[in-house]
Amino acid sequence: MWLYAKAAIIAVLSIALIVGGWKAATWRLEAQAAEVLRLELRAELERRVKADADRLSLQVKLSEAEARVGTGVRIVTKTIKQYVKDTPDCRITSPAVINGLRDLRAGNVPAAPAQPATGRAAP
Repeated sequence: MWLYAKAAIIAVLSIALIVGGWKAATWRLEAQAAEVLRLELRAELERRVKADADRLSLQVKLSEAEARVGTGVRIVTKTIKQYVKDTPDCRITSPAVINGLRDLRAGNVPAAPAQPATGRAAP
């Protein structure tokens, strides 16, 4: 009877050791996978921090460029208002010139008068 009990205890302990070893190996593999995931997470966080820093530096450069453009636009607008007047100084009063301009605006191009050739003929 002790022989059967001894064999059963040995079998149970053997099974327990096999299952325990299997579990320990599984835990070790999961720990390695967790370490890899932790390193990947750290690398991703570092990449995001660097991307945010780059974005902020580009935003500062863009703001400076916008400020320079805005100043340039104000200067050009001021210059245009200063030098360009709404009232022209010259008025055309000749009816012949006015009629000629109206014809040109309408698309009526006058035909060039025929002129006699005054130069030498080609040999």
